[in-house]
Amino acid sequence: MISPVRVFAVFKRHYYALSHSLPGYFDMLFWPVIDLFIWGTLTAFLLRSGVELPIPIGFLLGGVLLWDFIFRSNLGIGTAFLDDTSWTHNILNLLVSPLRPVEYLIGVTLWAMAKVLTGWVVMATLAWLLFAFGVFDFGPAIVLFALALMLFGVVLGLFVMGVILRFGPGADILAWGLAVLLMPMSAVFYPVSILPGWAQVIANSLPTAHVFEAMRAVLAGDALPMDRLAAAFALDAVYLAGALAFCRSMFATLRRRGYVTRYMT
Repeated sequence: MISPVRVFAVFKRHYYALSHSLPGYFDMLFWPVIDLFIWGTLTAFLLRSGVELPIPIGFLLGGVLLWDFIFRSNLGIGTAFLDDTSWTHNILNLLVSPLRPVEYLIGVTLWAMAKVLTGWVVMATLAWLLFAFGVFDFGPAIVLFALALMLFGVVLGLFVMGVILRFGPGADILAWGLAVLLMPMSAVFYPVSILPGWAQVIANSLPTAHVFEAMRAVLAGDALPMDRLAAAFALDAVYLAGALAFCRSMFATLRRRGYVTRYMT
């Protein structure tokens, strides 16, 4: 049975680490704000230049705000795991504790979600104060968009964790790079229809593309395309089950083959 106490202990371990780390706050807040400022100023420039675009200008800021859910949830899980393995070598302590792998996964996932929501509130507030873009323009659909995207971010984070467990610290770069690799196929700033045929097939297999297509429909004043959201959540469920199975399998391989020696000093 999963122990809420042990899950919360994992959450608190990373909370205490962040509370004593100025660089940790910098990473959590600085980069999202920089992304928002760059795209926000570009949006302001296009508006003031009177450029006629075939799409609402809010698509750009909407894409930035929603993409952060994916990138930060993926990165939050990846960096939390790296903190326990490559950076502090705390994994040995975890392995000899009563903590179960699923409890650790739940704990770091909850911690990543808390960081994502904290950083996103800051981004959304600045988008409103600096660029007059309100997240409530999405309507109640923002909750569904956020949930679908964070779930896929969790999928990517768990996949990265599994790869690092199997191949060691050399795979650390995936914590930052995997989500970026999927960004062109996720149609964050443009419709799926402009992609080449083979790329459209890949895009339609990603929940992210369905969410961003739904976002553009809502910002354009159309009704929320529930078929898009249904497809996104269905794909999330399939990928999440696969990522959990993969991660647990790689953790078992770590123990069975003694790969934990990679993290011994």
